[in-house]
Amino acid sequence: MQLKTSLGEVNVQVQWGKSAALHQWVCPAREQWGLVAYQQVSPELQELVCFTATKTGSYEDAAVMMRRYGYVVSDDLIHRHVQQSGQACAALDLPMPPVPNHEPEFSVVIMMDGWLVRERGKHWGKKGGPPPDRQRVDWREVKSAVIYRLEQRAETASGRGMLVEKSIVACPPLTAPVDFGASVEAEARRRGLGRAKKVYIVIDGAIWLWDLARDRFKDAVLTLDFHHAAQHLWALAHELHGDDTVAARA
Repeated sequence: MQLKTSLGEVNVQVQWGKSAALHQWVCPAREQWGLVAYQQVSPELQELVCFTATKTGSYEDAAVMMRRYGYVVSDDLIHRHVQQSGQACAALDLPMPPVPNHEPEFSVVIMMDGWLVRERGKHWGKKGGPPPDRQRVDWREVKSAVIYRLEQRAETASGRGMLVEKSIVACPPLTAPVDFGASVEAEARRRGLGRAKKVYIVIDGAIWLWDLARDRFKDAVLTLDFHHAAQHLWALAHELHGDDTVAARA
């Protein structure tokens, strides 16, 4: 078995064969090392490429950075292992933080929204110009939430608002709203949802978000966020009074 490692490529002799009990081909060494089928990267190098991709923000930049470190890995390999690690992280069961003996009263704020990211389309890597109906890039929505305690608000010296501590939940594109809601509720419970004096939900006008909020946080105070409210009022004003008119601005 050939493996790319942090020390270079190595060849390891391992045993593999068909298990009579499992009725499938197995390689005990792969299972012991936590390697999935056909994986050719050691766990340590996998961790390094995933960390580099996270810090650089793109698979291509991560490949360039890895080459600067002396590791020759392709952006496709990095992409594959980031996706694999992300799927494994989604299944983790995070521990509950300890509860202080004398905890002061607090309120929890949960902000939820969706935003678009650029992902590789199914025709990524095709040579030549793709026809109009074959896109190399797909824009997909990431569903995310920011959770914090109202008492953890602060201001910088210039008066700009900031949060002393916050928790972020982000689910990959194509995640169903019900699964996203379950993830947000689980993290909110870790952050003290069940002990909070008040719970505030701040969201835009998307129907699926309001349905999710009522389903998962039925006693919460639901608030339409200012940015989206102002955006819709601005559009309505210009529809009623014309573009860039005094009446519309008023």
